[in-house]
Amino acid sequence: MKRQFIAGATCPECGQMDKIQRIIDGDRQWMECVACGAQKDLDAKPPEATDALAQPVTLQPGTKK
Repeated sequence: MKRQFIAGATCPECGQMDKIQRIIDGDRQWMECVACGAQKDLDAKPPEATDALAQPVTLQPGTKK
């Protein structure tokens, strides 16, 4: 198990700064606050956009003038 503190990160639950650590254990990753114990699974997929007006954006290289 590898633990790594994330500098400047603020806990979304208790609001304390520099208390978040990323933990890697085999093929699992999660973050944990050492102050309040809050955890978040970093392997979980983000939720899909529910905004009907949201559209994917494709960036194309620009031409130099």
